[in-house]
Amino acid sequence: MAQDQAQHADVEEPDLFEWGPPRGLPLLFRLPAPIFPHVAPRALVALAIGWLPLLLLVIVAPSHDLASDLRSFLRDVGVHARFAFGVPILLVAHIETARRLGTLVRHFATSGLVPPEHVARLEAEVVRARQLVRSPWAEAIVLLLSYSVIFALWATGLSDHGLAPWLTSDVHQPSAAGWWHLLISVPLLLTLLMGWLWRILIWTRLLHRIAGMQLRLVVAHPDNAGGLGFLAQAVRAFAFFGAGIGCITAGRFANVHLEGANTQLTDGFLIGGTAVLVLVLGVAPLFVFAPTMARAWRRNAMYYGALAVALGRSFESRWFDGPAEDQPDLLSAPDFSAAADLYGVVSNVYSMRFLPVDLRSLLILGLATLSPFVPAMFLSMPTMVVLQELKGLLV
Repeated sequence: MAQDQAQHADVEEPDLFEWGPPRGLPLLFRLPAPIFPHVAPRALVALAIGWLPLLLLVIVAPSHDLASDLRSFLRDVGVHARFAFGVPILLVAHIETARRLGTLVRHFATSGLVPPEHVARLEAEVVRARQLVRSPWAEAIVLLLSYSVIFALWATGLSDHGLAPWLTSDVHQPSAAGWWHLLISVPLLLTLLMGWLWRILIWTRLLHRIAGMQLRLVVAHPDNAGGLGFLAQAVRAFAFFGAGIGCITAGRFANVHLEGANTQLTDGFLIGGTAVLVLVLGVAPLFVFAPTMARAWRRNAMYYGALAVALGRSFESRWFDGPAEDQPDLLSAPDFSAAADLYGVVSNVYSMRFLPVDLRSLLILGLATLSPFVPAMFLSMPTMVVLQELKGLLV
């Protein structure tokens, strides 16, 4: 009994996906985690670690002369977009996105979608998901992978070509700010990104396990998703994550335009590729429900169709056997109301989607992801050109 209560408490706890790399990194160094329990201080600390030292090192230890290095740093839209905006937004998403995903998981336990005989299994899967999210092994592997990427970049050689002047010194080595960027700022960003990939993998695994619990879907449900329409909120939940990714790529977009190296291919790759990537990461986990929804539809659609045929025949035999003027008042006949109600239900059945996603959720996630490109355009392109491009989207 006590164990069942503990498992039920695990389902009800709101922080199912709030952990994960790099929130638990202090545990690897025998420190309490999280050091800062609230997201605002964590975002400020990330800003102080990832971006502020770069500015201070450019001022205190310029690699060339202070004026040119400072000008180069301030004009590097990419570094500001990544570390002053992208990293804090990704940290805020730890709370905003994770809590909404946890709410959706709890809905499975309270809505009756999961049969009573599988509730204990659901609770066990939630416990397992929480263990995976909080795994110290995941923290260590993500940290190791982040620095492996940095080592690979260093081993293959860092060319001065394409690097901002503030990142390099006169001896073709990283400047003081460049070393901090390479060893601290970039690993911080990589750890956040890999931590999000880990969360998405666990989210997908949990949904896959839930999809196999003989869900009690109602194919006539008005959400046109068998009762799983609420999962469209999972796509919207990734809006902050999408905005963080958008900041990273929008910064690169701005730099490419400021350097005059932009082409239609680079613009399309950065804008379109970012939108597609985030939409895939947000929507792909929900594909695990497609087979379950398709089976439920195939099993029930013919029954509803046969019921509609039977009612239609009964309706026609009653109303079409005699002259229309001999029929009773059509407006007061209950047959019409019953037929309309049933056909409305059957219409829901045949309109059922096999993926619990709606257009509005896709638009919300897509717009959140692409929103950072608007200020990036104004920073890197003439205002009239930007306004003309935006006008072209409407006319």
